[in-house]
Amino acid sequence: MTSHRSPSQTPKVVYLDRESLPARINIPKPSAPHAWHDFARTVADQIIAHCQNATVVVTNKVPIDATVLDACPSIGHIAVTATGYNIIDLDACAKHGVSVSNIPSYAATTVAEHVLACTLSLRRQIIQYRQRVIDGAWQQSDTFCVFDKPINMLAGATLGVIGFGEIGRATAQMAAAMGMNVEYTSRQNYDVDFAQHVTLNDLLQRSDVVSVHCALNDDTHNLLDAPELAQMPDHAILINTARGGIVNEAAAASAIKSATLGGLAFDVLVQEPPQHSPLLEIADRSNVIITPHIAWASDEAMQTLANIVSDNVDAYLRGSPQNLVSHPIKN
Repeated sequence: MTSHRSPSQTPKVVYLDRESLPARINIPKPSAPHAWHDFARTVADQIIAHCQNATVVVTNKVPIDATVLDACPSIGHIAVTATGYNIIDLDACAKHGVSVSNIPSYAATTVAEHVLACTLSLRRQIIQYRQRVIDGAWQQSDTFCVFDKPINMLAGATLGVIGFGEIGRATAQMAAAMGMNVEYTSRQNYDVDFAQHVTLNDLLQRSDVVSVHCALNDDTHNLLDAPELAQMPDHAILINTARGGIVNEAAAASAIKSATLGGLAFDVLVQEPPQHSPLLEIADRSNVIITPHIAWASDEAMQTLANIVSDNVDAYLRGSPQNLVSHPIKN
């Protein structure tokens, strides 16, 4: 491993965007000698200044590229407080001998719970029936209940999972446990007894609920556009907790407006925070749930993340880095 500090120096660790985790989440300090510095947030013109003399940079959404690494030769490791690490220029890190770690396997259960919560809410019309009470419709009813909107069970319905990584599998397992028939599409056919591998077209045509769990890349950008959405039954629900950009937002909004899609629940948008997304125009509809990228953010999952990032930093400082996504190659 390339040394980025002299042996006599206490390693400096900087967290560039501490407010990406709420204050109630404790980040254990590494046991290896170090000096830890938190910045609530770091905007573009502050990145280099905040990284000066740092041995380890901790970041969630603050990008680190070749310009930063050129200006901050002390950096030896970047600890990303997320599973995804597209904010990091891995080629530049390799060139500079900088290793990068991420946080695997911390949010699968909590994201899967969010998917099932949205599915239950939309299929059982919970938002609309809550509104019936707020509006006084129940109080004024001639009968003991109000059931003017159809309520559909999860048991017996079909869930289609796009992408069968850890979160996709966790979602599939939960859905199967609730009695849903589960189909999935992915490049690999996995040997599991709770879901069936199918093509994307078959999945779209047969699913009552479609949940997106694939990575965003050149192959999956606008994977679900107007032609794909048109294949879905008009009662079907579309859920995206993966990444904005996998589903064409304008096409999804149009499908809701034309009632060719039964409902949608999106936790991720192309632009975050969003400003002009077509989905914001339909966010107040009772068959639409837009949440501010919080499917991952249960307190339990966030604390697990904080514990792992501390362990990642400590492992690097002790000379045995873990959870690496980029290995230094500088001689």
